[in-house]
Amino acid sequence: MYKLSTQSLKPDMVLYEDIYSPADEIIFKANTVLTQENIQTLFEYNFDEILLCEPDEINMTRYKHLHQHPHFQRFNDVYAVTLDLFHKIMRTLDTGLELNIPKLISLRDDIMSSVHNGEQLLDYLYNMMPNENEITYNHCFNCGLLCYVFGKWIGMNDEDLDNLTVCGFIFDIGKTKISDELLWKPDKLTPEEFIQMQHHIHLGYELVKSRKLPPHVVSVMIMHHERCDGSGYPARLKENRIDPFALISAIADTYEAMTHPRAQRVALTPFQAFRVFEEQGLDKYGPNIMPILTRIAKMYVGRRVCVTGNLEGKITEIHDDALSRPTVNINNVFYDLRTKQGAEITRML
Repeated sequence: MYKLSTQSLKPDMVLYEDIYSPADEIIFKANTVLTQENIQTLFEYNFDEILLCEPDEINMTRYKHLHQHPHFQRFNDVYAVTLDLFHKIMRTLDTGLELNIPKLISLRDDIMSSVHNGEQLLDYLYNMMPNENEITYNHCFNCGLLCYVFGKWIGMNDEDLDNLTVCGFIFDIGKTKISDELLWKPDKLTPEEFIQMQHHIHLGYELVKSRKLPPHVVSVMIMHHERCDGSGYPARLKENRIDPFALISAIADTYEAMTHPRAQRVALTPFQAFRVFEEQGLDKYGPNIMPILTRIAKMYVGRRVCVTGNLEGKITEIHDDALSRPTVNINNVFYDLRTKQGAEITRML
């Protein structure tokens, strides 16, 4: 990458990073090929300098691109520090001490102040390499962050956002009491092992039942695997009996788990995760699932991807009736994946 004054920009130069307005709204995405109109827009926003791609960086994968970027590197540093503090706070559940709820909220705020918006946070989290020894704590921490972002997207007030964040941080903490042998088993769980894994709900409840916690936290811990059609566990509750915070937490829990690597599999792409939600039945997750998943999907318009058959292209359109199957421009031919049976986005480039 290299930096150039806005006055020196020329058409066909390629942006190295996403460009945001003062209101943190995205103006241009990384890898945008500049036109004279784009350059005029940058002038109007009074940008002094812009980061541009070197020729050998233009086709760089998003993962490699981010890991070389100073902003992502600063985020990674902040994340490492806050995750360590989160781990220490959560370990107080093994003692007689109360959880430091204000500190948990401040950790979230430290993370959010290191990114422009929720979309950038999701992009950064997707492109991070998790610490294999701390995946349970990573998952809990990330779920709290995702709960906050998703709650903000659907218009929750500040008090509810704080409570939802804590719900996300805590609901899966019972997994810290599950044996590593079971948690990291590389093969599919047997029915007996799956029942043992479900027991994390009760183990988590035992950790928090006598604590002073914000509203919804205990019910979310108990209900985050319930589904609106009654197919979930442990009580097979239906939508009218499930805490709405638990349904949002379930979206965060499922999405985060699918888009990060586990012992049994590599991470799914966001679009493969959308497919799983669609196959399971979107209505199982309540009324907020479509606004949340649609907003995630639209983050990726303009991104380079690999489609089944090792074909590379760029996403050009998201379809509300099939979020997992966007339109992709491959060699100047537009492929609507809704019409291509067996084709899906297998890698984000």
